[in-house]
Amino acid sequence: MKKMMIRVATLALAVPGTLGVTDALAFRLIQNTGSGRMTSGARVTCDDPAGYVHWNTSSLSWRLNPAGQGGKAGVAAAVQSAMTSWNNVSPAPYTLNYAGTTNAGFVTDGINSVLWGTGNGCSGSCLALTALVLVSGQVITEADISLNDAASWNTGGSDYDVQAVVTHELGHSLGIHHTELQRSRNRPSMYATYFGVAGRSLESDDMDALNCIYGRYPPRSASLIASTAMEPDSRGTQGLGLGLTARPRTGGSVLGFGLSTGGRVKLEVFDVAGRKLATLVDAVETAGNHEIAWDGATTQGRAASGFYFARITTAEGRATATVPLAE
Repeated sequence: MKKMMIRVATLALAVPGTLGVTDALAFRLIQNTGSGRMTSGARVTCDDPAGYVHWNTSSLSWRLNPAGQGGKAGVAAAVQSAMTSWNNVSPAPYTLNYAGTTNAGFVTDGINSVLWGTGNGCSGSCLALTALVLVSGQVITEADISLNDAASWNTGGSDYDVQAVVTHELGHSLGIHHTELQRSRNRPSMYATYFGVAGRSLESDDMDALNCIYGRYPPRSASLIASTAMEPDSRGTQGLGLGLTARPRTGGSVLGFGLSTGGRVKLEVFDVAGRKLATLVDAVETAGNHEIAWDGATTQGRAASGFYFARITTAEGRATATVPLAE
């Protein structure tokens, strides 16, 4: 049977050929600096300087429209199971709550809805479509998922699987684009095309994507590194003249920081659970721009490839950055 494509509107659905990315750096995020309802966006990396779409709250309520195939037996349970997959990602604190049914359509109405339809911009080989409502700062205020009612949907393990596709689309609703990872086994749920019931389960690539969003834009109710008493909203620069950046390089990452005045600097690296892995700088530094390479070395050996978080503390304030660690 032909595999139908899942999409977030006009975003590219498949990337031909072999991609030059490592598994740990393959996920991509949705970037759209406009305001209003959108069904498209650029595919960017975790450390993109222009940022990406995100929620400012961690508790998200969803409703199911039972019209069409949305009223089939087992559909509500499948939708809730898809939500549970994303709820189980740690340390990201997002909670997707099933709030019952609705007659809301694929429109901007303040209701996050999952529904089936044929006139919402998803037809032909498209299986599903996600729309995001954005305000200034790339903040998501609403998301709607429309599944193609012309396809045959099932919940018992045959194509097209409701849970697998809703899991994928919920990833879009959280700000995650299609991964660039290409492999025949253990594909991420955010793979660009439908690949069966295996899409119900999240892989590390999916979880890394959500944790990346959390690291850069922790919701108001969440603390990025609670175990070190970091302030809940301490992302980016805190204190005039203080900044922290990180970029990947072969075998590690390069962190950069700028100081408007000289003084004591402490630069630390943490994992996504908030455990301190390394102290890269703990010394008096001069004013100006500084760079330091991190090869993944920690007190417990080399850290695995993936994403980490750095925090710099000076007399000027604090700043944080997401740190990609490549092979």
